[in-house]
Amino acid sequence: MSFRFSSIFCSLRRDGRGNVMAMTALAIIPLVFATGFGVDYSRAQRLQTKLNAAADAAVLAAVVPQMLNQTDAAAQLAAQNMFDQQVNGLSGLSNISRTVTITSTQSGSLGTLRLAKITYTASSSNIFSSILRVATLPISGSASASASQPPSINFYIALDTSPSMLLPTTTPGITNLTAGARWNGEQYYYGRVDGCDFACHSNNMHQWNAGTYVVDSNSRPIYLNNNTSSSITFYRVACDGTVYDNNGTKLGTGGGLGGSATYCSGYNPAANPVNLTYLPTGASKTTTVSVNFPDTWWLARNYATVNPGQSAITLRTDAEGDAAAGVIQYAYRVEQQYATASVPPIYKMQFFTFNVGNPAPLSTSPFGTMTDVATLQGLTFPNMGAQAPLLAANSYWTSLSTYTGNADTNFTSMFTWMQSTMPSTSGSGTQASPQNVLILVTDGLEDDNTGDGITQLNANNISQCNAIKATGTRIAILYTQYLPATINYTLHPTFNSTAANNVPYIQQQLQACASQNADGTYLFQTVSTDGSVSTALNTLFAMVVQSARLVK
Repeated sequence: MSFRFSSIFCSLRRDGRGNVMAMTALAIIPLVFATGFGVDYSRAQRLQTKLNAAADAAVLAAVVPQMLNQTDAAAQLAAQNMFDQQVNGLSGLSNISRTVTITSTQSGSLGTLRLAKITYTASSSNIFSSILRVATLPISGSASASASQPPSINFYIALDTSPSMLLPTTTPGITNLTAGARWNGEQYYYGRVDGCDFACHSNNMHQWNAGTYVVDSNSRPIYLNNNTSSSITFYRVACDGTVYDNNGTKLGTGGGLGGSATYCSGYNPAANPVNLTYLPTGASKTTTVSVNFPDTWWLARNYATVNPGQSAITLRTDAEGDAAAGVIQYAYRVEQQYATASVPPIYKMQFFTFNVGNPAPLSTSPFGTMTDVATLQGLTFPNMGAQAPLLAANSYWTSLSTYTGNADTNFTSMFTWMQSTMPSTSGSGTQASPQNVLILVTDGLEDDNTGDGITQLNANNISQCNAIKATGTRIAILYTQYLPATINYTLHPTFNSTAANNVPYIQQQLQACASQNADGTYLFQTVSTDGSVSTALNTLFAMVVQSARLVK
């Protein structure tokens, strides 16, 4: 009997069919618990993320410029209100508690120094509370922000006006300028005809720059009328010899240039002026007028006139001027935010241009002298396009008696001269002893005629930057990105080599020159074609004077 019972028991133990159901029933309990806990924990985490964001907004509200001029009690109330507004309406929260502490000290040079801190606790309601037997999960966090009234600063702003900055700011602008400037000499030398995407400024561009012609959208070359009293400012001459005035009205036929090949008949560059001869409509005798070949600078300035209905072309030098005017206004607004502070900051600016040699202060008063932005903001910033240098020929500036060896952007001279112009030691930031900031706006490519050819900033330039920074002066750089495509589409070996071997390293070398913030970021901004130079320069200014930051 006992043997039979033992056999039955062993048989049941070996049969797992009923045990599976029992084991599954037992496993459901922890699975349901784990699922419920996971859902409620994830929900609590999402709520904590939102509360952390509310805490960040709260402490920053206590240290904005307007609040630095008010009492600690007012700053505390602003932080509390901001936190409450951010968390109001968040479902699933209960038992919300927050504590805001404000600590302020005074500094002779920086005015109010303020630290705002908030800590909070809350409870996240559990959806599966009946299963977890816990109604809520605890949430807590904190945030801190510090700020100070920014110091008084003298800004030395150097604007690159070298020929490579005469590039359109938009993609359509580059396309249109390239289409309107034809290099006949490219076909003569390299077997192809390309356009020029830089607005070269010269009184003799056709002769020295590969027989460049300026043409309208109908491929008719443009010739400027040297008779300034005439109502006809320029002529359009079609390849069949038909001559039109600047408005496109037909004037006559048989047009041609004495002693020079035309755009349509080959390569024979001539110097200005030349004679344009044609037979006026209805006349029996030809007319001869003295004309000049325009440069691509003229085309950029008059593109909408040459091609009615088309948009004007804005160059990077134009954008520099707009950005300079904008940063004056931006700085003035920031200055006004702190106007009621016990020690309000004063921002002063002095503007320079640089290209072939030493920088030159803007000749338009008072922009070329160190002046408070409160004075500058009410004045019209000078036309930067008019500051562009005039080239007599390749390697010659202004006249053929001024040989430069194509030293079109000399950073070595620029840094040397700027260091000698700025105080040898940057001030502490008081109104009487302002800090110094050097801002450069440049495309970063140079040819300083030292034998290195066209290149990015070299090791000597970086040493010069470090020497300036060693005086306490900070360097902030706006890089107007140099585009390889603007020079490597031709068969010119120097241009192609520069595009491949130098342009890719411009940004890292400029950044090496720029100063770093305490968090390791650089006072550096990049803007490319179709970007806003004004926005980038304002951002750079804000980075320099920024005072409010999250501590954690």
